[in-house]
Amino acid sequence: MTLVLLVLWLHLLGVVVWVGGLMYQAHVLLPAARRGGAAPFAEVLRRGRPVTWTAIALVALTGFYNVTRLGPLERVLESGAALTLALKFALVLAAIAVSGQRDFAQVPRLARAVAAGDDPRPALSAIAWMDRVVLLLSVVSVYLGLAIARA
Repeated sequence: MTLVLLVLWLHLLGVVVWVGGLMYQAHVLLPAARRGGAAPFAEVLRRGRPVTWTAIALVALTGFYNVTRLGPLERVLESGAALTLALKFALVLAAIAVSGQRDFAQVPRLARAVAAGDDPRPALSAIAWMDRVVLLLSVVSVYLGLAIARA
């Protein structure tokens, strides 16, 4: 196995873990939390945070390595991949920023609401909205990644 193939595999593994975990949380666990299981949901999110952020770091680091494999800058600019790459980079940064807001602001907000016996719905609603934004950004980023690979 070559280093290039290993890095590509790690990149895809990171994307699958990050986006797949988010998809499961958003479409399976969050509806259950809205029906009265906010405390277990908050605990699942807290416990899953190291896995999520390891996957995000893996995606970012291997993504930077993959960019170095595109070839000389002149060729990348001529092929049109540079603009696509810049857009993908911006979308990934936005997804990371929204994920950070979700994990480090809204999830603790949910945990505080659960611990205090307050209504968890506002925090759950914010988490749901952020999950959908990150999922949309990730779908577009995957598409752009494929476009770059074909350029």
